[in-house]
Amino acid sequence: MNGKTLALGTFGVLVALVLLVTFTTTEAVTSSSEVNISVQVATRTMVDIAPESITWLALEPGSEGTSSDVSNQNVNRPGSIQIENVGSTNITKIWFNTSYTGTFGDPTTRPFGTGDNGSYDAGNFVVLSKYNQNDYYWVNRVDYNESQELVYLYVPSGWYYGRIRNGSQEYFWAINASENCNTAHIRIGQTPHTLTQDGTTNFVDTGNTTGYSDWWEYQLTSVDSYTGVANITLDGRNYCLAVKNCNSVMLYKWNKDAPGADTCGNDIYFWDNETGDGELTPGSSVIADLRVRVPYGVYQGYVKQGILTVIVQSEESS
Repeated sequence: MNGKTLALGTFGVLVALVLLVTFTTTEAVTSSSEVNISVQVATRTMVDIAPESITWLALEPGSEGTSSDVSNQNVNRPGSIQIENVGSTNITKIWFNTSYTGTFGDPTTRPFGTGDNGSYDAGNFVVLSKYNQNDYYWVNRVDYNESQELVYLYVPSGWYYGRIRNGSQEYFWAINASENCNTAHIRIGQTPHTLTQDGTTNFVDTGNTTGYSDWWEYQLTSVDSYTGVANITLDGRNYCLAVKNCNSVMLYKWNKDAPGADTCGNDIYFWDNETGDGELTPGSSVIADLRVRVPYGVYQGYVKQGILTVIVQSEESS
């Protein structure tokens, strides 16, 4: 009996081992199913502008701040901005605004002669070029008529005069204030005033309607009851010039919000799908190069922080 019992016990163990081996070598069986994923992206026109600030340091009066004067040199292109389409629509148009000193049309807000660096707006120093083209334009440079007589100018009686400050160059202008200011005639010197030359100083009419000596005359086209605009050429570049109350001038390019921009042919978009730029698709970007031109007569230290605003338009804005 003892031997039989032992034999049964041994058989049981062998069976268990055989079964165990059979289970561990069985091939796995898998199964799968699918889920459909759908995403609808909202219609949004959005841009990201980087860097968010640029600082030019230790600039001389009458100088131009370039990439080498930018405080942060730890970037690939100091003084430039990247305009990236981070929305979901194709961008078709891009233009700019810059802040400026005072109130356009109110010469009492002019900063010159105040002795206060906070009276000057850094946005009014900004010129802008398309990427790597080295062809810089004012977005909207604002200047006012002179508060003090300039004894070396010769201007017809009843005319206001001032200057367009272009860094180290200043272009004098004179306007017939006895006319309606929105349709008046304005004369602009073509030779700039600098530290080494007087420039165009004689604005008296001699009967030559195309200009005397070194100035050109333009008639303003009415924008409203106080403002007129004209297509002009300055320093070899085509601009729009808006004049308000015969005492303030705005020189602009690539600014579709400026006075008279809709009727002034020299004002164009910075990016325009209708003139060969195509559409700026989501995820793509464009670069703008910036410089600043500091006029003469700016008080030392940090001037008021300015703002460059980038405006975009898409085929479906939202």
